[in-house]
Amino acid sequence: MSINCTDKELLEDFIKANLKESRYRHSMGVEEMAVKLARLHGADTEKAAFAARYHDLAKNFDTGKMDECVRKYGLPDKLAGNNALAHSKVGAAILEHEFGVTDPEILDAVRYHTTARKDMTLLEELIFVADVVEDNRTYSDLDYYQDLAYRDLDQACLEILDYTIGDLTSKGRQIDKDTLEARDWVLHKIKETENGK
Repeated sequence: MSINCTDKELLEDFIKANLKESRYRHSMGVEEMAVKLARLHGADTEKAAFAARYHDLAKNFDTGKMDECVRKYGLPDKLAGNNALAHSKVGAAILEHEFGVTDPEILDAVRYHTTARKDMTLLEELIFVADVVEDNRTYSDLDYYQDLAYRDLDQACLEILDYTIGDLTSKGRQIDKDTLEARDWVLHKIKETENGK
């Protein structure tokens, strides 16, 4: 299977030019982790590698450039001035409109890697988790979350979402609706699996 992309070389040049060295290293780490998780959980390794490598391509845009992209691609106004939330949506739009990526699953994996969402595909869930548990991360519970992701992707996703919601709440920051819906969805999915055993 070949991923539809008008110019892979140009895309590679784009991320090298637009990402800080540490962010580029993170992206390579997410790619490595995503491929490992794809093999363990039966996802497409080529799609996982591509979505992971380019998931953060707009992460280091300054606010002016990000807001310009939000307007250019007709993205929701709520993203303006919110780089943390906007970069994933802008990244997916750039892949689609500037580099001809047409695979909806790859685009959605990039689009929702920050917030997650309900009804995620395996690839979307995998990229969401890989972003948090790649080897370059430095938080104290990394080994625990990696081990959990290897064994049970849904449980890892749930615990990451719970942590994110708790962290944002403690800081008095708004929680995106997609994140709250993702948590309810994955919890329901886990309960259904347990009841089916």
